[in-house]
Amino acid sequence: MASSTVSPITALRLQNASYADAGTKIRLSILATALVDALGGPPEFHTRFTFPLVTKMTPNRNFGLPPGVWTDDTSMTLCLGRSIATCTPKGQGDVARGQGGFDEADQLEAYMKWRGEGVLSATGHCFDVGNTIAQALSIYAEYPAEPEKALAQIRLKLSGEYNAGNGSLMRILPVGLAYYRDEQAARTYARRSSETTHPTSVCLEACEMWTGAIAKIMRATTEAVEYTKLDLIEYISSFPYESDKFRSALTFPENAPPKPDNKEDLEAYYQEHHPLLRLIKSTQEGVKIKPEHIAEGFSYALPTVQKLPSTGYVVHTLIAALYCFFATKTFEEGAIMAVNLGSDADTVGAVYAGLAGCWYAAGEDSEVGQAVFWSERVKDWRGGLVKRDLVEQVADELVTFQRTAQEV
Repeated sequence: MASSTVSPITALRLQNASYADAGTKIRLSILATALVDALGGPPEFHTRFTFPLVTKMTPNRNFGLPPGVWTDDTSMTLCLGRSIATCTPKGQGDVARGQGGFDEADQLEAYMKWRGEGVLSATGHCFDVGNTIAQALSIYAEYPAEPEKALAQIRLKLSGEYNAGNGSLMRILPVGLAYYRDEQAARTYARRSSETTHPTSVCLEACEMWTGAIAKIMRATTEAVEYTKLDLIEYISSFPYESDKFRSALTFPENAPPKPDNKEDLEAYYQEHHPLLRLIKSTQEGVKIKPEHIAEGFSYALPTVQKLPSTGYVVHTLIAALYCFFATKTFEEGAIMAVNLGSDADTVGAVYAGLAGCWYAAGEDSEVGQAVFWSERVKDWRGGLVKRDLVEQVADELVTFQRTAQEV
């Protein structure tokens, strides 16, 4: 196997997660989610290659909204983040000095207030909600004083494969950010959080794997331990998936030869045998970049819809977000790629952004931060974000919770 087939410019083994304190990581991961969610709102529902390259905040004509308005992806992320940061769980044993913790009923109450009253919405009202989430909240409303019965009914009625949308994955970020010091606890909470609206097994698995990735990145970068994209893809490919769809897209085929030990050879092995990295390599080396994209400073090719769907199906969303993360080298590049996939562009963008924000986030004045996160475009996106103060307020609440939890 020739390690020279892997360019040192794109080599995953040479791309390290940025070091920063937990507060910076949490704040910028949440902010990143809102930025790319708002960026991806306008191309949502549009077919790939049928619209001009999106690189800036534009009006969301799908819902008659001005530029910079984030959608349900961010609203529900904020709902979950605020619930973890401020609720008082009943009998869960994880209360930090009487405030904050994990409680499914409190999370559902937060989603109900967003849906009914527009709490934590960028517009003051809920202008879009997924079908499965709407069904789950309707079930919960039938049992206002019996949350356990409501949760049991949600599991009973919404566990079918046809309910495997991306509504729980799109909001799961705060769990990993808040509980990263105990990865196993974070992964357990991720599954429980998904169960409040998306109890389908593939959704639980997606949320658990994603939260494990966030926890690993947070732990390494806040403790200044080197963690590369090759390390991350090894975690993803070795996760014990139960879903055949995840196994076929994110793990090695059964006939793959044994892995080499050398890092250079290992990366070449991944690019030759791993389905996701093979797709990235074949696309970036074999597809002509559109001249108009190059003119906008975006030097990547986009795969076809057939090779990389970006629908609201949780499997499609997760794989598309990972593609954008591993195919690019900066937060901006991956964000532009994600929203220009079209279809469920805002959610693919938001899911990508939570992971990428956690990975690349560093101080705005730091050399690393300027190189991989704080580009001029990202600063422009931040300047155009509607209700940025609300996003930052909830992020601050989550920062306070994780600090308090650490002290207990």
